[in-house]
Amino acid sequence: MTALLSTRDLVVGYEGRTVLDGLDLDLPADAFTVIVGPNACGKSTLLRTMARLLTPRHGAVLLDGTAIRDLPTREVARRLGVLPQSPLVPEGITVADLVGRGRQPYQRWWRQWSAEDGRAVEQAMTLADVAGLADRPVDTLSGGQRQRVWIAMTLAQDTEALLLDEPTTFLDLAHQVEVLDLLHRLRAERGRTVVAVLHDLNQAARYADHLVAMRAGAVVAAGPPHEILTADLVRDVFGLDCVVVPCPVTGAPLVVPARTHTSAAPAAVPAPAGPSVGDA
Repeated sequence: MTALLSTRDLVVGYEGRTVLDGLDLDLPADAFTVIVGPNACGKSTLLRTMARLLTPRHGAVLLDGTAIRDLPTREVARRLGVLPQSPLVPEGITVADLVGRGRQPYQRWWRQWSAEDGRAVEQAMTLADVAGLADRPVDTLSGGQRQRVWIAMTLAQDTEALLLDEPTTFLDLAHQVEVLDLLHRLRAERGRTVVAVLHDLNQAARYADHLVAMRAGAVVAAGPPHEILTADLVRDVFGLDCVVVPCPVTGAPLVVPARTHTSAAPAAVPAPAGPSVGDA
């Protein structure tokens, strides 16, 4: 496995609390990696640290073997596209202008907007299905539409790797599938490396080439979903009893939660009394 992103002895925390402690991880190049785990286990902290949005207390994040903290900011922005949770929308900005901000790493004082930038923005909006919203102010859109606009901005950055923190947030089920299909195509057809944090374990198993399961700031297991996603792992990571069966559509592991209780049988409803002899 050739790793594009790696962590070595990574220690990260907030306000005196350690979230990741000595974490070592290799994320393969040209693969769709999904990070899963219960709430507050460190998934987003890991992603933000790999994107250089957080500074570790100790250890390093490596991009192609080089410590990411030693690379110029513009080089990192040309190689890693990042979609954080709940990004803030600049007031009054249109969809086309926001997507166009994905081209900033390619701008110079002597090279402003170009035809190449325009093509990249149009293609990104088409891929994310927001081309019809190009002139709309972003702050007038629904949550799902906004999320697809942010994804389009990340695509316009045209990087070799995409890091997305819960990219299906605010999307209905149909649009969740569309976004994950899009990310899968970018990996399969264009050789992009995709790393995403997802909450839905079955979606993760369906789309991931490489699955990382975390608990309490540590990696419990990492590898292809069909190798590591077992009932024992789900119980260990999520505290959930389940069975894992092949998905009838894709063959990927499908987690079916066990019933946690048995409902009491409904009380019998007495049949209405028939007319008595005296009612005639």
